[in-house]
Amino acid sequence: MPGKEEKKMGGYGSGRWAWHNKKGTVDDSRTLSIFDMKRDGVLQRGVKRSGSWTWRNATTNEYRASISYELNTLRAVGFIRLYYTVTHWQGDKFDMNYWVRLETTPCQFGGERWWFICPLTTNGHDCQRRVGKLYLPTGGRYFGCRHCLDLTYRSSQESDKQVQALKRLGMLAILQGMKTGEVDLIKGLKALPDDFLWQ
Repeated sequence: MPGKEEKKMGGYGSGRWAWHNKKGTVDDSRTLSIFDMKRDGVLQRGVKRSGSWTWRNATTNEYRASISYELNTLRAVGFIRLYYTVTHWQGDKFDMNYWVRLETTPCQFGGERWWFICPLTTNGHDCQRRVGKLYLPTGGRYFGCRHCLDLTYRSSQESDKQVQALKRLGMLAILQGMKTGEVDLIKGLKALPDDFLWQ
């Protein structure tokens, strides 16, 4: 189910270890998706079941990681228990075992939509966001929402790099490139000095 290479719980922290300081992306994280769980028939009202998911390399089919779960939606508020092992870069292994709350909201034309409730605590505040996906970044221990984990999208990072490169060219080169079509208009405008449009 997860993607290619996919009662309140209290404070789990930001999900990152101190040595992990590179800004992560959702693309490089393990992902749990409510939408995939619904599509695969895992998530239903009034069930209690367990199972596991495995991530494999999309090209080689090589095993990458797995996670076990227990799902309970017998009551109004559902829960999913996640348990798995993470390995620190120094080789230390940590067994993770915690519950994530599940909630539903009514759909406009009937039925209901399921959500994960982010289990993380950041800066002393429980997140409690309703999200359709939870992520486990490289170097992380807990699944959480991308806001708490400060995850970005790879495409956004690439765009930011291109804007920074354009800034080094200088304003005249950016304007000339925008005129000839060699520089993307949106990226060019982002690369121009903040006060340029007000001159």
